[in-house]
Amino acid sequence: MYPTISHLLEDLFGIYIPLPIQSFGFMMAMAFLAAAYTLMLELKRKEKEGLVSAETIQVKKGEPVKFLELLSSFVIGFIMGYKFVFAFMNYDRFVSDPQGVILSAEGNIIAGLLLGLVFAGWRYYEKNKEKLPQPKIVSEKLHPYQLVGNITMAAAIGGLLGAKVFHNLEYPEEFAEDPWQALISFSGLTFYGGLIVGAISVIWYTNKHKIKPFVIADAAAPGL
Repeated sequence: MYPTISHLLEDLFGIYIPLPIQSFGFMMAMAFLAAAYTLMLELKRKEKEGLVSAETIQVKKGEPVKFLELLSSFVIGFIMGYKFVFAFMNYDRFVSDPQGVILSAEGNIIAGLLLGLVFAGWRYYEKNKEKLPQPKIVSEKLHPYQLVGNITMAAAIGGLLGAKVFHNLEYPEEFAEDPWQALISFSGLTFYGGLIVGAISVIWYTNKHKIKPFVIADAAAPGL
């Protein structure tokens, strides 16, 4: 496998474009996206066949923006500005060691504050447009295929954590030698650990929405 997408493009087209995209991470991301797409199609098909059904949820509309919503938007914007602007300003270093730059404490605090304020301001603006004089509770249908984004996140987070934990359990000497590097490195992923924990995470989440384990397993099979 080519170590980075830049090496792939160079081999295919003879032009080296420095990109901070490692091949393994890129292929993993594409695999998750493809699996999410096939899962969505399968859940739509199963809903038509009556194997899964939409659930009715209660949603409160017209509430004023909450402080925690503004805070979460600010934090997300701050992190993006803090890290991405720093990465752009140190692009050569970012290309050679993307995870080192992203996971380091270095960043651009001014860009972080500015983008954080932009994100918080946008959230306030959007919520203020929807605000009603008297908030109301409405019933909405939540279809199984609308859960695909959360299911994918559960699989990704659970899978990566499981793969890392099982690898470190298999090779405790590597973890003892450099615990931080063992946790953040893209290498050292045990497949069955990711499969076990990822599957447990997905089953736990979908069970909350009354989707049976065998049904979600069958729906996820094409993507796997």
